[in-house]
Amino acid sequence: MVALSVSCNKDEKIALDFDITVPANWNHFVLANQGLVYSAQRNPENEMDTLREYLYVYKESSLTNYDLSSYYNALKPIITAGSLYVSTLAEKDTTINGTNFKRLISKEIEYYANAYYDSIDINMISTRYFFFEKNNGYYLTMVTVDTCYNKIKPIFDGIIGSFQYKY
Repeated sequence: MVALSVSCNKDEKIALDFDITVPANWNHFVLANQGLVYSAQRNPENEMDTLREYLYVYKESSLTNYDLSSYYNALKPIITAGSLYVSTLAEKDTTINGTNFKRLISKEIEYYANAYYDSIDINMISTRYFFFEKNNGYYLTMVTVDTCYNKIKPIFDGIIGSFQYKY
């Protein structure tokens, strides 16, 4: 049995300091002002569609003495040392709608289990974008099965192309 305790302060308003648009066939949720702030996932096409693309956005607040490069350089070794990480496929500096990003695309393994199949390891491609604004570090992670990457890449490009930092 798992116990879960959640506290909610209804006076605290959750407001993202960026806009991002996902396709109409995705569910998305604004979750918090820091930590995991945004989550989105493609809706299943049928009951067997259990491996869906997803997006997470994290925000780390009040990071003094950092800039985009130092923030990225602090996170990259943590990512590449992770047990799911396999290899880096691409790294690039980029600017999207006036915001500077570092992009990291990597091959990873995810442990997968559902009611219909045995547990297996799945090859995934993770596309991460990191940016740093006003002492806050952000990273977006978009994930898909590796065999679907070329089909899903234009969707991921559209999502990140919709990104707009508001302040």
